[in-house]
Amino acid sequence: MTTLQIEYPEELLAQAEQSPQELAGLAREALFVRLYDLGKLSAGKAADLFGVSRREFLDLLGTYGVTPFDDTQDVQAEAKVALEASRIQHKPADEPGRGRAPRPLAADQPSALS
Repeated sequence: MTTLQIEYPEELLAQAEQSPQELAGLAREALFVRLYDLGKLSAGKAADLFGVSRREFLDLLGTYGVTPFDDTQDVQAEAKVALEASRIQHKPADEPGRGRAPRPLAADQPSALS
C-alpha cells in the first residue's frame, strides 16, 4: 500500500475537533468518493480498494450527496454479470426437459389461475 501525505494548517485539527488519525480517515474516505464521482473508479472497485462492501460504499456516497445512479461503468459491469448468469441458468431448447412449451389444457381442465 502506498502512503499519501497531506499538509494542513495546525489549527485545522482544533477546528475540525478531530485527531490526526480521524482526519486521515476522513481524507481517505473523501478521496475514494471523489474519484468515484469523477468517474475514475466504479463503485465496486472503489468499495474493494476502500475495504468495504459495495452496499456500504453506496451508502457512503449518499452521506457526501453523490448519486450512485449514473455510473456507466457499474451499469455495464452489472449487465455483463446478469447476461452471464442468464446464459448459465437457461439451457438450450434441445436438451431433454428444457425449453419445451407447456401442453395446452384440455377444455374441461381447470387452469391454475382460476
